This record gives sequence, C-alpha cells and structure tokens, in this order.
Amino acid sequence: MNRLVFCTVIILILTVIGGFLGIILGPSKLPLGDLLNTILLKSDSVNSTIIWDIRIPRILIAFTVGSAFSISGVILQTNTRNPLGDPQLFGITGGALIVQALVLSGILNNNPWFQTTLSVIASIISAILIFTLANRSNVKPSTLALIGFSIGTMCIAISTGIMAYYRVFTQQVLSVIGGSTSNIPWSSYFPILPFMLLGLILIFSVSTKLNVIVLGDVISKNIGINSTRIKFISMVSAGILSGAAVSVVGTVGLLGLMAPHITRIIVGNNVRLILCFSIPIGGLLMLYADQISRLAFMPNEVPVGFVISALGAPLMVYLAWRYL
Repeated sequence: MNRLVFCTVIILILTVIGGFLGIILGPSKLPLGDLLNTILLKSDSVNSTIIWDIRIPRILIAFTVGSAFSISGVILQTNTRNPLGDPQLFGITGGALIVQALVLSGILNNNPWFQTTLSVIASIISAILIFTLANRSNVKPSTLALIGFSIGTMCIAISTGIMAYYRVFTQQVLSVIGGSTSNIPWSSYFPILPFMLLGLILIFSVSTKLNVIVLGDVISKNIGINSTRIKFISMVSAGILSGAAVSVVGTVGLLGLMAPHITRIIVGNNVRLILCFSIPIGGLLMLYADQISRLAFMPNEVPVGFVISALGAPLMVYLAWRYL
C-alpha cells in the first residue's frame, strides 16, 4: 500500500477513536444504550445537553484549533527557515492573547464575533511584524526566535497583569494562558470557521510556490517568483489562523512546533504535503492532549496547553541543541 494512503487510513482511524473517546468518557458516565439513544434521537434532555452541547463541541473545537496552530507552525518554519517556528514562541499569538485578557476583564465587548475578529486583527499585526524582521538580511534565525519569544513573553505578562488588576478568576486566567477547551459553547465556535476558511484559502493559493521559497530568495527571484509577496500572504494566513484559534481556547504553546516536525517525518519535505497532512495531525495532537487534560485528574482538569508543553518541551530542547 502507498505510504501516504496508509498514513491517511491511520489518521482517519485515530480521528474516529479520539472522537469516540471524547463522547463516551467524562465525569458523567452514560450507559452505551443511552449514549446511542441520545446521539441518534436526542431523547433525553439532560444527556442531550451533555453530548451535544458539551462533549461534541469540545471535540470539534480541539481538532479545529489544533489544525490552525499546526498550519501556522508550518508557515513560520518555512518562511523563517527556523525549525523552532511556533505561533506562541514567535509572538504571533501575543496580540490575540491581550484581546482575550481585555474581554475577560470586561474592558471589551464579549460578543464572540467581535472578539474573534479583534483577535485575528491583533495576530495579523504580530505576523506582519515577524515578516518584516524575517525579511531583513542581517537577522539570524536564532535572533529572530529570541525576538519573537521576547514579544510573546511580554504579551503574556501584559495579559496576566490586566487580568490580575481586574481580579479575573484564577481558573479563567489559567484557561487563557494555558489553553482550555472546557465549557465552550457553539456560539464561540462558529465565528472562527469563516476565518479558518479564509486562512486556508490564502495559504493553499501560494502553497505550490513555498517549496521554492525554502531554497532561498535568490533562486526564487531567478525563476520569477516574488518571494516577498508569497511570504507576506502566508504570514497573514498564519496570523488569521492563530488569532482565530486563540480567540476560542487561549494560547497553546509548542503545538505549532511539534505537528510540522511530526508531519515531515511522515510525508517528507514537500511543503504542500506538509500543509495538507499537518491539518489532521495538529488536530489529533490537540484532540488527544485534550482527552488527557480532562480525564487524567477527573473530575478536575488541567489546561490542555500544559499537556502539549510537557510533550513539546523535549522536542524544543533537541531542536535548539541541534540547530541553534
């Protein structure tokens, strides 16, 4: 069997298993008969609320935002030629994080569409800043990573300071800083879908040319490709996807670092293939990490970002030791 076909089948199986676990497992134990009855017929109002308003949205949100962070990581690693490219590490999610803090503190309107739009705009601004720095010939990858990390850390400090000043509940602060998919309604999920679609359209419209961009600006110019334009479009796409994801779950560090590297091991170095396969792989990483975060200490939960960080930190240390 073709390797890519085999990988696709495995990904589909893991997706079904992850979704099934997300539906059947939780603090409220439901008999299998009642579970099927609720899914198919919505016969019991209490069980229907648990399944259709809590567990299924959580599964979809985890998979969607995991895909968004993953694609953003691919874009950053490709454009900056830096193996440590990650939306949080490079500070792209910082602006959206501050927006989240302002919303939770009551300074900004908490309307989901307004919140998502503002988060996306803030992330696009951050992405353009990284794009501007990356395009300077005298900036080394390690320097760019340090600048991005500093911007991201500063944004986390500002966000935490805002929420502390306005006495936001500790659990809410952890959910934003550490990332959480807990108790997110459908009304907060729907606004990210058009932004996800826009981000995907933008990045796939230039994906065939990203393989050339990796080879360097000189080669790109010699064959007639405007590398600056391609990089700008792709970085805007990364800002859109990251901002939309943060507006729902808060910031989740190192997911955008892990997923692209795992995808490269599976499909090789073709950027278009990496983009395609990073969508389900990022989604699966987030989905399974979310299951761990909610089931490991049940009925209590830990932020899903902490689980991702525990998995991603060793990889980051290895990459930093090898490349920087």
